[in-house]
Amino acid sequence: MTRGMVLVRLKPDATLASGFSLVELLVALTVCALLSGAIAAVTPQARAAFEATPEVLDLQQRERTVADVLTRELRSSALLVAVRDDGTVGEKGAAVTLLDWDDEDDRYHAIEVINIAGPGRGVLDLAQSGPSGSLLLKSGATCPSTGDVCGFAKGTAVAMVDVDGRAEVFTVGALNRTTRALSPSHRLSGAYPAGSAVFEVAANTYYLEEQADASFTLVRETAAGAVQPMVDFVAALSFGEWRSSGQLVGVDIRVRLDARSAVPSRRVPDRVRQMLVTLRNPS
Repeated sequence: MTRGMVLVRLKPDATLASGFSLVELLVALTVCALLSGAIAAVTPQARAAFEATPEVLDLQQRERTVADVLTRELRSSALLVAVRDDGTVGEKGAAVTLLDWDDEDDRYHAIEVINIAGPGRGVLDLAQSGPSGSLLLKSGATCPSTGDVCGFAKGTAVAMVDVDGRAEVFTVGALNRTTRALSPSHRLSGAYPAGSAVFEVAANTYYLEEQADASFTLVRETAAGAVQPMVDFVAALSFGEWRSSGQLVGVDIRVRLDARSAVPSRRVPDRVRQMLVTLRNPS
C-alpha cells in the first residue's frame, strides 16, 4: 500500500501573516497618548511629595521634641511641702508657674517648672533674720551628709517653701559648714520661718526667643540664667490653666511649628499640636 500525499493549493491573494489596520494603529496611539498624559500629570505631584519628605520628617521630629520635653518636665514637677511642728504636712508650694499673660488670646506664653535635681535637703532650724539673712539648717535625718552642707554646694539651685505654701527659687551664694548655713545669692521676697523646707532643684523656664532671621526658637532658661536652645522654627507657643477646685492640675499646651524651607517645592503647611498634660503633683 502506498501512502498518498495531500497537496494544498493557496489562492493567489492569500497571505501567511497580516499586519495592523489603520484603525487599530489609531486606537493604540490614542491609548498611549492618554497613558502618557496621565503619567505626566502625576509626575510633578510625586516629585513634589518626594522633595517635601525631608521637610515633613524634620517637622515631625521637632514636634516630638517639643512634646517630649514639655510633657516630661511637667509630669516630673516637684512636690514642695514643709512639715508643721505637729507632724502634719503644710500647703503645697507651686512647682509649675505660668508666666507672660497675653490679654489678646487669654493665654500665657512662658512657663516655669521646678524639679527635684539632687540630694540636697534641709529644714530651717531658726527663723531667717531677714530676706537676705542666712538659712541655718537642722542637723540629723533632715540633713544629708553628702556635699558641703546637707547635700548643697555653692551655686546649687534651691527651692524654699514654708507651711503656708509660699515658695521661691534661688541659688546658693555661700556656705558655712560649721553652722550649717546657706546664704542666698539674692534678697528673697521675705524672711522664712523655722521649719521651712529647702530642696535642691532644677528650675527651668520655657519660652520663645526671637532669632536674627526673625524666626523663633523654643529655649530653656535655667535658674542661673543660662539660655539653652531647644527647638528651632517654633512659630507660636502658649499655655492655659486646667484647674479643679482652684488647684492647678494640668497645663494645656498649644504649639505651632513652621517648616520654613527656602525651596518653594519643599514647603509644607505648618504643623499645629495641642496637648493637655496632667500634673502628678498638682499645686
